[in-house]
Amino acid sequence: MSFKPLRKDLTETSRRCDFCPKFLTSLKVYVLEDEGSGRIAYAGPTCAKNNIGANYTLVGIPDLTKFTLPNGEGEGGVGGAGGSSGSNSADPNRQALEYLVLREEKLADEMHTSYLVLKNCYNKSKTASLTEAEVRHINSIEAKAPEKFRLVNLQKCYNYLFWIDVGIEKLPEAKTEFLRNVRRSLVKDGEISHAQKVAVNKWLVNIPGVPQIK
Repeated sequence: MSFKPLRKDLTETSRRCDFCPKFLTSLKVYVLEDEGSGRIAYAGPTCAKNNIGANYTLVGIPDLTKFTLPNGEGEGGVGGAGGSSGSNSADPNRQALEYLVLREEKLADEMHTSYLVLKNCYNKSKTASLTEAEVRHINSIEAKAPEKFRLVNLQKCYNYLFWIDVGIEKLPEAKTEFLRNVRRSLVKDGEISHAQKVAVNKWLVNIPGVPQIK
């Protein structure tokens, strides 16, 4: 049985690795696809490395976890101030794939990020490699997009929404109003203020197993 690595994504501490009994306490998970059945599996870094096919590597796959702080690490500054990050620009293929996943899968429904040209490329990417010309075109679209639809901002929105939703789920209903209000603002505007982020983290830090956002 051989697996294809799809992306590095976010997870809760309650999820176990599909290849060993360990919980994924890092809050970050490798999402793999069984090449035979198409079954999706979740793994930590060691199990992911040991189960992917010989023709694959974990280096350069899309990483959707860039605006979640390591578990137990407090919010200490403003990361990712805007525009495409340097690490992404060094790997155009990875940047293009991250952009496609965020715009055409993760945020498409709630934030209405889908765009037909990108959707066609995303559908192709699930079964075949993108050409150099397609990668350049995707990254050109990203570079010219309004700030709300730039890669770094979409990465922030995805991470923020993920952990706000976990916080809402874990808190008593009577204590979720603030997080729900911030969530609505984030979906509507594609951003939250630094003060809102700090306030969100003051809630999240008190919820066991939930990290802070950066």
